[in-house]
Amino acid sequence: MTKIIRKLTALSVMAFAAGAVHAAPAPTNWDYDLSLHWVNGSAKFSSGGGTQKTSLSTISWGSVLRENAPLDIWKNSNAETLRSGIVIDPRLAYSGAQTLTTNGDSVDANAFTHYNNEIAGDFKTLESAQLQLEISLVALDGYEISWTKTFDVYFKETPNVTGDKKLDGDIFSITWTGDYSETFIYDGYEYTFNYFEETDALNPLTQAACDEVKGGNNCVGFITSESAKTPVDFGFSVSAVPVPEPETYAMLLAGLGVIGAIARRRRGGIAA
Repeated sequence: MTKIIRKLTALSVMAFAAGAVHAAPAPTNWDYDLSLHWVNGSAKFSSGGGTQKTSLSTISWGSVLRENAPLDIWKNSNAETLRSGIVIDPRLAYSGAQTLTTNGDSVDANAFTHYNNEIAGDFKTLESAQLQLEISLVALDGYEISWTKTFDVYFKETPNVTGDKKLDGDIFSITWTGDYSETFIYDGYEYTFNYFEETDALNPLTQAACDEVKGGNNCVGFITSESAKTPVDFGFSVSAVPVPEPETYAMLLAGLGVIGAIARRRRGGIAA
């Protein structure tokens, strides 16, 4: 009896696998558009002086004297002349810059960098904003699918009171673990789009840091030391597995039903 059950199980699994094999080949390469940008009007600042600049790629705050200058670290400068900020770099959108292959290597995506300069304490500083990710995939036959995902960012410019650049570091928190995925069914396959961090910069913060930045419990982010910067790089990929056809599920269920009936009869015989 055990041999019969094993044989039926094997036949059911083989039928299930055969149905999966009959699916059409998965599209290999995809065209894509991917954009990471700040949501227009989402940036909120503390009270104070100085100037604040917001665009799709940049949020900055501090002295008007360097309002249009790069934010990369200005060493040995007066705090009254400095600005800090968060910049999406090197560009807003990626469109077919590299080949995106199903079940292939990952593709480079956007990055953003926090530049922490020692700005004056009476300047307005960032408190919160929103990052938006927009993705569009297009198969060779014209099939297209897209998503939009928004993430909340919380920020705290800590006072420079200890003299220790690490202890005086500014806190960045985001409602994101550094890994985001979407699944969809197309032409007999289940696809998974994965967008993920490549730098390991986004990590759980201490509860004290979460409370300080108002990021909630178990928040994720980083702390950038004074006169330093924190880059966060991303990549993405697409994978696929066959989805068995309905008749394959029927064959599997029928086989499992026979196995169950035989097992019940066997138990009944043993009881008698």
